[in-house]
Amino acid sequence: MGIKIYNTLSRKKEEFEPLEGNEVRIYVCGITPYDYSHIGHARSCVAFDIVCRWLKKRGYNVRFVQNFTDVDDKIIAKALKEGKTYKEISQKYIDAFFKDIVEALNVEKAMVYPKVSEHINEIIELIEKIIKNGHAYVLENGDVYFHVPSFKDYGKLSKVDLEELKKHRIEPDPRKKDPRDFALWKAAKPEDFATGAVFDSPWGKGRPGWHIECSAMSMKYLGETLDIHGGGKDLIFPHHENEIAQSEAATGKTFSRFWMHNEFVNIKGEKMSKSLGNILAVRDILKKWSGEILRFFLASVHYRDPIDYDKKKLEEAAKVYGKIKNALEMLDAEINALKYGFSKEREKNKGIFEEIDSFWNRFAESMDDDFNTSKALRYLLSLISYINKYLSKEEKNIEECEFMLAKLLEMCEVFGILQSFERSESFEEDELKLIKEREEARKERKYDVADKIREELLKRGVVLFDTPNGVRFRKVKKER
Repeated sequence: MGIKIYNTLSRKKEEFEPLEGNEVRIYVCGITPYDYSHIGHARSCVAFDIVCRWLKKRGYNVRFVQNFTDVDDKIIAKALKEGKTYKEISQKYIDAFFKDIVEALNVEKAMVYPKVSEHINEIIELIEKIIKNGHAYVLENGDVYFHVPSFKDYGKLSKVDLEELKKHRIEPDPRKKDPRDFALWKAAKPEDFATGAVFDSPWGKGRPGWHIECSAMSMKYLGETLDIHGGGKDLIFPHHENEIAQSEAATGKTFSRFWMHNEFVNIKGEKMSKSLGNILAVRDILKKWSGEILRFFLASVHYRDPIDYDKKKLEEAAKVYGKIKNALEMLDAEINALKYGFSKEREKNKGIFEEIDSFWNRFAESMDDDFNTSKALRYLLSLISYINKYLSKEEKNIEECEFMLAKLLEMCEVFGILQSFERSESFEEDELKLIKEREEARKERKYDVADKIREELLKRGVVLFDTPNGVRFRKVKKER
């Protein structure tokens, strides 16, 4: 059985197969860079990073694109307030995104991060197609609107009530043919000129509407039909609904075969919003917690379930993360002890390899089931418990330890954590001699001598672990 994905379009899980061969084309809506990235952005980025990691693990060639909406009302408003250009504002927060999200949270980079300002030609060409096909109209001042009633499938993603929608004008403009029509191109206003957010078009100077950018940029890099289009749940309507309408009106083809949406991050049970003053910037969280722990916290909940952010839950995540890290270190230390004769080795047990494989198989089944990281984590932690129990035994086998370590690292790779973990460097003969001397000193209760040897070894990067079965040790790179 292959991968199943919950498709927002059908409201059910469906078997996933790429449109063409082994290639998976994914587009995920990125940030509007008018402020520092918040934890909601982090959640979406981590969720879709794990989706890409798992698809690659299953042998697919993933082409992943994520945009920057660098021309927008909010950016222009901030630029006016600070007396800067729209580019100065957007670039500042794009740079911060790469530092706070991509770098700090270990998110693998997209194939490309297209910006609206650099794809005006593609946007104009797409609008011209939509007009030609009879789905959009131009007003005297140069505004261009998509005519919603012209697209019979409008509402198929969001299941929005079209009659009810008439009563709530999303973009108030009495000149529109229908209250539900949305902007494809906006005629330039004084504030656009003041901030440099003005571009030439066949309809006069102006800038793109919000929705058209994603259609144009995704098509440029991934073709007219995507395998997966993703984003936060809040984008289902109107953004993704409008993307479908304008894209399919232009091409006559299915825009995206699968639609994936991650749930919100709540703060103490309330939805994060500026009006409540509870927006949490990632850079502020990183002052208290490492990026790895924040990532692990976000990854520990299935992407379609809401996350409630609070200090206690982050503390719990940090403890679990510590257990995983400790298991990796102790396995490495046990392998060293076996290699250099500090631990009793027995013949390998075929049954142990089968048991470890069973943990991996259940982990993989969980990930195949709509990328269920919450369930997969349970099997990762079951493996940790098994490893700890195994390490408490007097006799082990080096091949078994190596196999456990490899499988645990493979699970961590899917979650995108502990990727900086390094195996021990080789030991010098005098270091091994000092470890033996310390063991003898401890047997003779010469603890002051044992402590001095430990300090000397630590200076060399050799870390010791005293266990009921004797000393275990790792050699890490010394900090310069």
